[in-house]
Amino acid sequence: MNKTVMSLGLMIALSATNISFAQQNSTMSASGSTSMVGKESKTAFDRLNKKGAEMVAAIKPMSAKLSSADQALMMEVAKGGMMQLEVSRVAVQKASNEEVRQLAQAEVEEQTGLSAKLKEIAQAKGITLPSTPDAETQRMVTEMQGMTGMSFDRRYVTESGVKGHEKLDAVMSKVKAGASDSNMKDLEKAAHPLVKAHLKVAREIMGKMSGNSMGSR
Repeated sequence: MNKTVMSLGLMIALSATNISFAQQNSTMSASGSTSMVGKESKTAFDRLNKKGAEMVAAIKPMSAKLSSADQALMMEVAKGGMMQLEVSRVAVQKASNEEVRQLAQAEVEEQTGLSAKLKEIAQAKGITLPSTPDAETQRMVTEMQGMTGMSFDRRYVTESGVKGHEKLDAVMSKVKAGASDSNMKDLEKAAHPLVKAHLKVAREIMGKMSGNSMGSR
C-alpha cells in the first residue's frame, strides 16, 4: 500500500513538474520574441551595433579638402542618414512589435553616431551639412505619425528598414567605388557593414510579417 501511495505521489509530482516546465517554456516562447531581432539574437544584434558605433567613432577627421564628387557623396550620405534617423525616432515611440522597435532603436543609435561623425568631418573640411530634414523626410515623418499598430510597423520596415537601407547601401557602394578622400573611405569601411546588417535584419522581419507570424504576438 505504501509503495502504491509513493508511486502515485511520484506520478503526481512528475505531472506537476511537467506542467511547470510546459508553462515555463510557454512563457519563454512568448517572451522570446523580444530576444530575437530578425534571425539574430538580441545579444548578437547589440554586439554588432556596438562594434559599428565604435568603428565610426574612431574615425579621425582630416582637414584635406573634398573634391566636388566626394562632397556630393557626403551630402547623399547625410541626407539618407537624416531620413533614417527621423523616421526611426518615430518608430521607437510608435512601433507595436518589439522586433520592429529594436530595429528602430538600433537605427537611431547608428544614425546619431554617423551624423555626429559626418559633422566633425565636414567642419574639419569647411563644409556645412543640412541641419534640418528635407521636405521628403518631413512628409514621411508626418505620414507615419498618423499611423498605428501593424500598419505602422509594416510601413516603417518597408520604407526605412528595407528601402531606406537599400538606398544607403547603394550610396555607400558609390563611396567605396569612387571616393578619393581618406575620411570618406574610412566612413564607408566603418558604416557600410552595419547598413548591410540592418538591411538583412529588416528583410528578415519583413519575412516574418509576410508570414503573419508577428501578428499573433
